[in-house]
Amino acid sequence: MSAIRVKLVKGLGRVPEAHLLVVRGLGLKKMNSTKILPDNPQTLGMIAKVHYLVAWERVDAAPPVGRKFRKQPAAGA
Repeated sequence: MSAIRVKLVKGLGRVPEAHLLVVRGLGLKKMNSTKILPDNPQTLGMIAKVHYLVAWERVDAAPPVGRKFRKQPAAGA
C-alpha cells in the first residue's frame, strides 16, 4: 500500500474557517510543512477541498500506523 506526501504551499491568511479545519486535520501547521498520510478516499477528499493550498504526491513509503506509538500510561498510576 502506498502513501501520500502532502505539503502546505500557501499561507493560511484569509482562508475560510472550514478550510483551516481541513488543513489542521491533515496535520499541517505552517507553510512548507509536510506529512505522510495513508492513501485512502478520506485523505484524497480532504486534499481536494483545499487543493489550492497544498501540493501532494504518491510515495512508496509505508503509510503511518495511527496511534500505535503513542505514549502508554504508567502502570502504577
